[in-house]
Amino acid sequence: MPTATKKASTKASPKTNAAAMKAHHATHPTWVDMIKECIAGHPEDARAGVSRPTIKKFVGDKYHIDLNAAAASQLNRAITTGNEKGIFLLPKGPSGKVKLAPIGGRPRADSAKEVKQHHLCHPRMFHHC
Repeated sequence: MPTATKKASTKASPKTNAAAMKAHHATHPTWVDMIKECIAGHPEDARAGVSRPTIKKFVGDKYHIDLNAAAASQLNRAITTGNEKGIFLLPKGPSGKVKLAPIGGRPRADSAKEVKQHHLCHPRMFHHC
């Protein structure tokens, strides 16, 4: 009667894969820091904001990042979260130019504004208040 022999598994253990992933780290700063650096590096665009293509070109040239779909998604996510945290302003809307928020300056335009209350006259009076 023939007996079946078991073959040794050639798969790598999950621990070695996790260790390899942790050992690999990015060679560039965070996306938020790169966007800040791009805005600071373009003072002529500081008033109106820096466009996304300008940010992509800056990041690609300086940090040699391949701007594929994943990188574009990370850039857009960084801009969105930076806006939510108050780091960036989006004066032309969510897909427009990006500006740095003022440090300790005025509150954002989205915040609740003080509503001016008008003095209301008695309805039977005919003169203008």
